[in-house]
Amino acid sequence: MRSRQFIVVTLALTLSACSVRSISNSGPPGDSYNNAYRGELNELDVLVPDNGEPVTEARIQAALSTGGTVHAELGKSLLVIQSGAFSPDPQMIAALEPVFHVVPFSGVPSTDRDGLARRLRLAAAEGGYRQILCYWGQLEAAQQNEATKVISWVPIVGLIVPDESQQMRIRLKAAIIDVETGRWRFVMPPPIEDERFSARINRRTADQDQVTRLKTSGYASLARALIEDATQVSAQ
Repeated sequence: MRSRQFIVVTLALTLSACSVRSISNSGPPGDSYNNAYRGELNELDVLVPDNGEPVTEARIQAALSTGGTVHAELGKSLLVIQSGAFSPDPQMIAALEPVFHVVPFSGVPSTDRDGLARRLRLAAAEGGYRQILCYWGQLEAAQQNEATKVISWVPIVGLIVPDESQQMRIRLKAAIIDVETGRWRFVMPPPIEDERFSARINRRTADQDQVTRLKTSGYASLARALIEDATQVSAQ
């Protein structure tokens, strides 16, 4: 019984120390990797306009009656925002450029978030852009029990990983926003996993190599999802 209690307490302490590593602040925790990082954009702030009116059933029904599904428009300009970053990662821009005219835009959250959704749409409209792509992402690490070989996915905590290997995955979520109407739609590719073996002497270098590799694969997967979705619509 005591051994069981010890295991439960140990697991609780381990999980309580876990935290999410954003793609916009993806250096090893504890390092001053990105001094410009100020947190993430709030989804409701970006997607739901605040015009001072209360949220009522009438407003909800009116939004439903508007209809229409938002899809990325191939070959058109796309204002691209990475939540929490001054500019989208180069790997994301490279993944989108073959099929969109990519226009980077800051995703650093402002202290004044009132009317942010409308201000973003206004900024895009004044630049002549009809669609906005805003995306979020996080990196997670897997801790493996060598005795049982059971893998438990937990938010990444940097260097607290087995000496032999680090398993990591990337989760991405993107919203396509129509500038004219404000309607939006989520696109979420499946998570991508990777395993990296390393020695203590090159732990941090291996960690960042793994992050770069996952970002490259994840962004390419997100771009393919956008392209496939747009292609299916145009073929209908």
